Amino acid sequence: MQIVDLSYLGNTSENDLILGSVRATVAANASATGSSTTTYALTDTFAKQLRNGGAVAIGTGVAIASGNNPTASVAVAGEGDLVIDIDGSKYLVSKNTAIALGIVIAIDYPHTKG
Repeated sequence: MQIVDLSYLGNTSENDLILGSVRATVAANASATGSSTTTYALTDTFAKQLRNGGAVAIGTGVAIASGNNPTASVAVAGEGDLVIDIDGSKYLVSKNTAIALGIVIAIDYPHTKG
């Protein structure tokens, strides 16, 4: 088989950056013991390539546990040129409740041709 018309293909020089990536990872865990317990854990992540050649990824997580010995944790991680991550947890003694929240933002800058 001979392919004659390759006009739809483009040339890429050696110096063009053709790969880039961002990543957002979120893990949430909630547990409690006893006869009347409630737990809730939710994570959400997405990544989007930008028109300028960069990319952004965002991840969020929440964990809530209520009952005896409640524990809640959220761990976040990201990969990119710039990564901003915030995670924390709080134990509410009067409510016998543990709450954890987390967010991560990863940004891949547009790379210029070298």
